[in-house]
Amino acid sequence: MNLLVTIAIPTYHRLTYLQEAVASAQAQTYAPIEILVGDDGPTVEIGAWCRAVMRQDPRVRYQRNPRNLGLAGNWNALANAAHGEFTAIIGDDDRLLPEFAGRLAAALEPQGDVAFANHYLISERGARLEAESRQHTREFRRDRLPAGLLANAEGWIWQNVVPMSASLSRTDNLRRLRFKEDLNTPEIELFLRLAQAGGKFVFVPDYLAEYRAHPDSATAAGLWGERLAEYLLPMPATPPVEPFKRQFMARLLVGAVSRCLLAGERERARRFLRSGYFPASPRARVWLQSLCTWLPTAVGTGLYRAAHRFRRPFP
Repeated sequence: MNLLVTIAIPTYHRLTYLQEAVASAQAQTYAPIEILVGDDGPTVEIGAWCRAVMRQDPRVRYQRNPRNLGLAGNWNALANAAHGEFTAIIGDDDRLLPEFAGRLAAALEPQGDVAFANHYLISERGARLEAESRQHTREFRRDRLPAGLLANAEGWIWQNVVPMSASLSRTDNLRRLRFKEDLNTPEIELFLRLAQAGGKFVFVPDYLAEYRAHPDSATAAGLWGERLAEYLLPMPATPPVEPFKRQFMARLLVGAVSRCLLAGERERARRFLRSGYFPASPRARVWLQSLCTWLPTAVGTGLYRAAHRFRRPFP
């Protein structure tokens, strides 16, 4: 029995990209599906286009948020409105390959919680970037990830192997856990909570989606955030998982401390430095960050801003 899959597409002022995303959802070989567009920056053009598509394709639904909910808030609104047993949330600038829903829905049966696949990178104009895609897979360690049900899913998630735009989740889990609405890329935090509660993650190694790489993408804008660090630091980690958490947090905290110092948030930067996860490194940038948190705020902030303007000498 094929269960209903919701392909949810949050959108914000990007009609041209949205048209490609919806077309890729309509081209799925799997049935039944519904395509749910969540408009967080309502425009006449997007609303009119979606209503025209709905008249031609009853699988398409459109909801306009009464106010701007932000990225994670829109994701939560879409999960709440989804009719499907399973939900995929993809960017309005991304595309799915035709076998996406069918392959991942099959992988979730009978008891999986999240199924995910590899994805291609595409340019702003939609050209597939083959070499960059393979390199991206290696960078996120999916080239060494065994197919099927993951053992030690939490450890893999700390390595950030699950791409949101190439994943399919049980809708009930998304509603129950909810994305943190003050995060701009909130999926890793939710996936960690799910894994720690015993959630089952299944990997399909085929390339089943296309992620558009450009400066305005959500991932480019928001993964390395201070709020994300504050959510992840207190999360427990078992001894086998702790090295993966430590590696992820070290990268996260260097960027978080940098932004805190540039914003004059010395005490917040100090908390990150004292967390036990800030890297002990001889690199000039890390040394300078540590120094600036102990100087008076005006002095430390001024020094770090000056160094940041000429940051190339600080590896």
